[in-house]
Amino acid sequence: MPILAALLLASVAQAQIGGPPIDAPVPETTPEVIEDWVEQLGNEDWLMRDLATLELSELDPGISLETLEGFMRHEDLSPEQRARLRLACLRRFALRPKGALGVSFGTIRVGAIEVQPIPPSEEFPATLMLKENDQIAMVGDQVIDGSFSLRIEILSRDPGSILPVTLIRNERVLRLDLPLGSFSDLTGAVRMDSQLLTSALERRWERLGIEHGPDGSIGSGISTEDWERAAFPEGETPDPREPELIAPRGYVLGPGMNTTPGSGRWGQAIIDVWSDPDALNRDLVQRESLLAGERAQPMIALRMLLERERDQLRQDLGQAEEAQQSMLEEQLAQVSMQLDAITQKIDAARPSGNTP
Repeated sequence: MPILAALLLASVAQAQIGGPPIDAPVPETTPEVIEDWVEQLGNEDWLMRDLATLELSELDPGISLETLEGFMRHEDLSPEQRARLRLACLRRFALRPKGALGVSFGTIRVGAIEVQPIPPSEEFPATLMLKENDQIAMVGDQVIDGSFSLRIEILSRDPGSILPVTLIRNERVLRLDLPLGSFSDLTGAVRMDSQLLTSALERRWERLGIEHGPDGSIGSGISTEDWERAAFPEGETPDPREPELIAPRGYVLGPGMNTTPGSGRWGQAIIDVWSDPDALNRDLVQRESLLAGERAQPMIALRMLLERERDQLRQDLGQAEEAQQSMLEEQLAQVSMQLDAITQKIDAARPSGNTP
């Protein structure tokens, strides 16, 4: 759909400059009108479907993202209606004000995103609360595995909203509620491309409980035996003229692969075309080992954070007055239970025969 492709590119460009200024309040469009346009997303005339998408995306200024998100919750939408409505939501989200911390990042590790020196700014209240060398480990209950996932968490929230973080400061675990400034007030901000916008919108939907895509695909039902029968049909023998042929490499997309947070549970991986069934099985074992290790990294980071917090509570308990001991003991018991649970998850995710 060339019209829709151009629309998405325009969304990204305008999002960079914060979108068009709003000089006066715009009357809200009635739900009946919006519902009619949503119905037209499934019209048999493709031009009418495109027009309805444009109307919901930008032509009607009285339609809000929240209103469109309400229609995303409807279960009777066709796949095309849902896809077009999702695109309209992305357009509205691209032009919407977004949150910002007002900081830059230094060393980046899973569960430890270092905050760079910050010039205090009243436009970005977090700069008055964070200190140099603070390491952001979690946002809410999500371990942060890189600067991209942290930006997603920030951009998926509105200016003035709260970013609940767990951070490490001077070897101690702290929890802070960081008020967000506005992305449009940043100077030298990271480029907001379509992947970042899409991931931020999907993260917003995860918090709101909005389903934005299927949980699986046709390919998710294909077993290892199915792949082997397809790649090596019975009765076929390898070509003896090229026994050492190095197979080309390609990309494969599918659920259950390593994904960027907010990418909708689909990931991209490089595969080798198999030369024989043994190569296929070796590739499967190696891939599962690698993916298991990557899946375990955030859990390992969380375990290290909980161990740090447990040791911290034990130290505080030994120095606490009697009135505080009961509260600290309760916190210590809770952290110990979380630590046991995450250790069990790590053991379950670890491939057989591998050690951490």
